[in-house]
Amino acid sequence: MLTRTGGFAITKTLKNSGLALIVLTILCLIYWMYLEQQYAQYLPSTQITVDGVERKYHLFVPADPPQKNLSLLVILAGGDAASHLFPQQDAFEKLAESEGIVLAFPVGKRLPHNEGAWQLNSDETSMQDINFVTAMINDIAAQNAIDRDRVYAIGYSLGSMFSYELACQMSDRFAAIASYAGTMPVIAKSCAPSRNVPLMHIHALGDGIIAYDRMWNWKAWDSVGRMHDVPGLLNYWKERYQCQNSQQSETETSIHIVYDQCDQRARIEHYGIKSDKGFAAHEWPQTINGIATHQVMWSFLRRAAG
Repeated sequence: MLTRTGGFAITKTLKNSGLALIVLTILCLIYWMYLEQQYAQYLPSTQITVDGVERKYHLFVPADPPQKNLSLLVILAGGDAASHLFPQQDAFEKLAESEGIVLAFPVGKRLPHNEGAWQLNSDETSMQDINFVTAMINDIAAQNAIDRDRVYAIGYSLGSMFSYELACQMSDRFAAIASYAGTMPVIAKSCAPSRNVPLMHIHALGDGIIAYDRMWNWKAWDSVGRMHDVPGLLNYWKERYQCQNSQQSETETSIHIVYDQCDQRARIEHYGIKSDKGFAAHEWPQTINGIATHQVMWSFLRRAAG
């Protein structure tokens, strides 16, 4: 039987616990708002309507480009693909200013039945994101002097996965594609590129989110299905491109594999970043063999496109 003193003590404890929970919730909310503000995309945005749906992209246009016709680099974010800063964005902008590159940051849109903000395993029934990227490129080209032969893409995590959708569905629009920490479905519903897009894939060997050395399944995204491990991903494209030659080298920090002598003079390049296993290995690397990651990717894209 509770005494009056005991009842008061329990009531006080519950009140204190409730107050602590409220304070913790407020602190978490403040921290979340800080992160949103700290990492919010500051570039101007453009709204376009695609298939009756409003979509958005952010754009960086160099103020004083070295040439009249500009390259276009489509940068695909991972996670919720929202209006957030991309890794090394400041470095990408400095590169774009000096090289004459327009940077486009499309914002993803998650459909109710999808687990991700970019549609994977696209086919004729699920082309909304392919249509969005197509419309975005057309919209940008209508307002800027874009060299149609120098349109490229870079992707990170889920954005890397979606970059392979571009290789499958939009090979006529992209000169070359580079990405970090993604993969693609083992069974692609629709992948019949009209040309062989040069590809660079970078991945940490210890990636604890998108595993390097084992296949995996989406938890509840049956239309996407089983996903390649990285060796399987590279082999898929090597066989599709009928590459006849391979080269491999190794440093203290990475494994470098090149597949060349491919059909249509395509090329596949891979860096396997040596790392401890864990979630931290999924984070965008600042450098690869001492060279800034954004520069490694851009050098490949520019060289691959000729």
